[in-house]
Amino acid sequence: MSEEGEEKENFIEKMNKSFIDFVGSVFGESGKEFIEETAEKVKDFSSDAIKKFMEFSDDMIERLNLQENEQVIKTRDSVEDMLKQAGFLKEDEEEEF
Repeated sequence: MSEEGEEKENFIEKMNKSFIDFVGSVFGESGKEFIEETAEKVKDFSSDAIKKFMEFSDDMIERLNLQENEQVIKTRDSVEDMLKQAGFLKEDEEEEF
């Protein structure tokens, strides 16, 4: 990841931590737990949605007989790699191709 990308990610992590700390100081431990649980549910939902999108794209590639199109497969794999690096897809998921 580039330095700029790391700085942005660190900034976002700091903002999230600050927000959680703020909620905790205002609403106590139960408020902090609620925010953490909600954040986890949103992350799970996002991951599930992205996984479904990748399944849909794999299905379309197959239905349109594009499995042999090198450019399509390279693009699909690049998108998958970026999603894995961003943490939206798990590394241990089985590869379709």
